[in-house]
Amino acid sequence: MKVYRSTRQLLADVERLLAASRPSAHHSPLEDVIDLLCRGRHYAWVGIFLAVGEDTRQPSLGAESDTPGEFRFPETRSKILISMKLASRELGVLSVESDRENAFGAEDRVLLEGVADILARFLTGRGKYLARRARTDASRMERARTPVTPLD
Repeated sequence: MKVYRSTRQLLADVERLLAASRPSAHHSPLEDVIDLLCRGRHYAWVGIFLAVGEDTRQPSLGAESDTPGEFRFPETRSKILISMKLASRELGVLSVESDRENAFGAEDRVLLEGVADILARFLTGRGKYLARRARTDASRMERARTPVTPLD
């Protein structure tokens, strides 16, 4: 159920959620951030796109397309893209859609820029989430390219 929550409350909840997260192969704390934003505001969809490696952006949680600018749903009436940066290094994009016209005001921009800053610190911080994610994806791609030879 969606319940409108204040910017201050949502930012505190995102900080708390990421601080308490533990690495897991089956669940990403970014999924929890997406869920929190969708439940706390009028957002129909949230996607987090991570920049992994040189000029490569790949879809992340909540995203099926590899282009953050594309609309996810035909009923989308408003979209906002917020860059996740730390020390001028782009780490990804936070993409948010709403089914309402002109849905994003100044308060939404403040909230989403704050979330992007928190995510940037999380992705490059203590657990190095972004580095782990890049290694996992690279090893999956390598396994997919390696032919399996049958045992005789």
